[in-house]
Amino acid sequence: MNYRKIIADAWQLTQSRKELFWWFGFFPALLQSVVSIVYLSYQFVAFSSSPLFDEDNFGHEIFSTILDVAKTLISEQTGLAVLLVVLIALVGVAYLMLPVFTEGALIQLLARIRAGEQVSMIEGISFGFSRFLQLFEYHLAVKTFSIVSLLTYAALVLRILGVEAFLLFIWIFLLFAIVGLLLGLFFTYSEFFIVIDRKNVFSGMMASGSLVIRHWHHTLFMFILMLIISVRIIFNLLIALLIPLLVIAPIFIFATFTLAKIGVFIGVIIGLIGLYFSAYFLGIFEVFARAVWTFTFLELSSKKDPDLHLLSKEIEAQKDNNV
Repeated sequence: MNYRKIIADAWQLTQSRKELFWWFGFFPALLQSVVSIVYLSYQFVAFSSSPLFDEDNFGHEIFSTILDVAKTLISEQTGLAVLLVVLIALVGVAYLMLPVFTEGALIQLLARIRAGEQVSMIEGISFGFSRFLQLFEYHLAVKTFSIVSLLTYAALVLRILGVEAFLLFIWIFLLFAIVGLLLGLFFTYSEFFIVIDRKNVFSGMMASGSLVIRHWHHTLFMFILMLIISVRIIFNLLIALLIPLLVIAPIFIFATFTLAKIGVFIGVIIGLIGLYFSAYFLGIFEVFARAVWTFTFLELSSKKDPDLHLLSKEIEAQKDNNV
């Protein structure tokens, strides 16, 4: 398999068909960035308020300042508070549904473009709906062993039970990480079997494991791609850490001069600009990575299993002998 050509073709397609990004890459990346910011902000607040740190630490001071500003704004603008609650609920629902929908659409569109078909983005919407339930069920099944879930469990143990207990349980977390890595490797092509070959969840997972085992010599390539995706995750986390700091800094500065509203306005503008660039780069990379995996799946699944080919020949020969 020509890895360099697959990567080059995937990048060329990502650059030439920018509509794939704007329709099915940008908004999921935007939601991912927003949720990452909320998640890391929650972890920051939770750790700042935990017994691991003193109550007079800098993080607790920042949180208290922001909380005071938020209380002032909510007390003055009740309608704004209700609107924020509604927006948070909508973002939560969209985060659960939209990435799964766009994943199905992207896989089907990329596979058809690779086959030389002329497809429109409107067709991608129907592709996204056609296998949405199966993909959603698959993501629920494997979510327990995701990196985010593992980090959440580890952070919870560290905050509640302390450092000594965390060091005691760290081997369990490492074991879960290894299991998660192996499952992620074996189920690499599950989404593609579910979307392209229209298999159910269990059959898709089993077919993915079989494909990985048959083409074990491509494992190194898979690991390289997984490392690239890990770099994407790290970049996402760094961006998610930077944006709240950009938003908080003007609020904290202006709050000391009783100009909280100006600080909030400046912080929101800076945060939106940072959020846009974050979503843009992450969305481009998501389309590129999805294209690489789709092209790899199409090439590997098109290869006949030599063992099965020999077996079929033996069966045919045995039938001829019996006749």
